[in-house]
Amino acid sequence: MCDLTNQQAYDYYHEVTESCAKDYWLQFLKDRANRGVEGAQGFVDKIELCNN
Repeated sequence: MCDLTNQQAYDYYHEVTESCAKDYWLQFLKDRANRGVEGAQGFVDKIELCNN
């Protein structure tokens, strides 16, 4: 199991500059949200809101 928190993944998303790295962290959070990890969908929503 991954010890990384949703907040850490969200922070990594904002720290990286390459689009493929951003895609990785967004997908990481989406996968967590799809598995029902509490709070992950909120971070996905924050990222997607800023990208629109």
